[in-house]
Amino acid sequence: MANQNIVDACIIGSGAGGSVVAKELSSQGLSVVVLEAGKRFTALKDFTVASLKDWERAKRDHLHKFNAPKIDKVTLSNPGNAKPHVAYGVGGGTQIYLAYLLRFLPHDFKTYTIDGVGADWPITYEDLVPYYRKVELELGVSGKSGDPWFPSVEKYPNPPFEFSYAAKIFKKSFDKMGIRLWNRPTGRISRPFDGRPACVKCGQCSSGCMINAKSSTLVTYIPKAEKTGNAEIRSECAVTQIKSDKNGKAHSVLYVDKNNTEHELKAKLIVLSAGTIQSPRILLNSKSSLFPDGLANSSGLVGKYYMQHLALSAGAVFHERLDSFRGYGGAATFDFSKTDSNNSYARGYYIAISNYRFGPVKAALKFSGWGSGHKIYMKNNFGHTAGLSTSGEMLPDERNRVALDSNTVDHYGMPVPRISLEPRKNEKLMLKAIEKKLREIYDVAGVKKVMKMSYKTGSGAHNMGTCRMGNDSKKSVVNSYCQSHDVPNLFVIDASCFVTSGTSNPSLTVMAIAKRSADYIVEEIRKGHL
Repeated sequence: MANQNIVDACIIGSGAGGSVVAKELSSQGLSVVVLEAGKRFTALKDFTVASLKDWERAKRDHLHKFNAPKIDKVTLSNPGNAKPHVAYGVGGGTQIYLAYLLRFLPHDFKTYTIDGVGADWPITYEDLVPYYRKVELELGVSGKSGDPWFPSVEKYPNPPFEFSYAAKIFKKSFDKMGIRLWNRPTGRISRPFDGRPACVKCGQCSSGCMINAKSSTLVTYIPKAEKTGNAEIRSECAVTQIKSDKNGKAHSVLYVDKNNTEHELKAKLIVLSAGTIQSPRILLNSKSSLFPDGLANSSGLVGKYYMQHLALSAGAVFHERLDSFRGYGGAATFDFSKTDSNNSYARGYYIAISNYRFGPVKAALKFSGWGSGHKIYMKNNFGHTAGLSTSGEMLPDERNRVALDSNTVDHYGMPVPRISLEPRKNEKLMLKAIEKKLREIYDVAGVKKVMKMSYKTGSGAHNMGTCRMGNDSKKSVVNSYCQSHDVPNLFVIDASCFVTSGTSNPSLTVMAIAKRSADYIVEEIRKGHL
């Protein structure tokens, strides 16, 4: 085992949480090492799908670049569920996210007080407002201020994108139904910003952005951290365990590099930002005589209260040609995001316009016929499809969890995560209501055909919970600054700290929480508490 010199802070993971903390701590003069399980990618070399003539064929094999097969292994308590959607590599999930940077709504932080369900966060929307703003300015968010749900948001640093043609068609139906539609703020920059070019609206954000117009942490916070001279990014380094000393403080991190060499990195401070699946896995695998049930797990809640958004979507065939395979939707409504006493369920969902980006190959493969029948199908369908997608709130439930599967290990001999996730009564009622609402919208739109509406448990792109924050150490894993109740020099800063799931895409909230926690860390160091 190769020993390393001690550093001020070891950060595990380089996604939305870890990269922000790395930039903030290194800017304050702390020595920082970031350990990332995946590779480091170069945009013009690795993110070229959108420039290829056979981009549809290439895209099938493209996403494997964003996964680390040696650790990207899970087992499912329900084999019929989908495997959680995650990404590895410098930048984490922000490499392939669609960059919709939405704040959580104010009522998302007080669901128990307001609606009697879920749990209250130990922080409020107002606590995060200054940090939301800092991140929006640094990422160059493109958006339109003054929307009905976030009226207090100041002007965004970049103007909004115009609605796509499909969104404009949908808006006519929304207007007839009295549903408000607004531009979703996005990390795709609408004009040159901070040395990066404007988005060309190719619509292939989920394959990485080859021109760096998408504000992933790979091209924003990571370079700024490295520029300080105090931060080092070590890619292809998989963490297996966090070691603690006899006093219960985090002492060092064990990791394996790409050459299968095991290392121990000692650090005064450890920040775990490996994501909702891997963060609890690492804690549960870090057992010792002081922590027999896993590090920072005196509450027994590490891995519990796992949540995903209810991602039900459906496309439709329109009479007019939309050329919906170009660009992206960018429009959404939060009119259904609050609890309504007329509903049979609590909380709610948002609806977004999806361009349903089918290229000619994917469209052609959806029809099993041949010859003239196939030509007629293509004429009537290709370029005529668009859709609606939803993000519904899943209530926290202790039965939904990430545990260790002692019967299955990964490349490093580490037990893999075992995922238990099922929609409960409230979610099932909400899914039925969502489908009904989408069909109402399509009816008003007068579409030719509605495609199959689908929801598969586990298929949502937003993973949250598993190391929830709270003021009571018996009911939570970390405090309001993501500091472990049990281990004072250990922080868990990613979406695993979420208490409820809300309806908004989680990335902006992760970054805002990371900013707030980093400020706290710096202040605690100055006071001599860390």
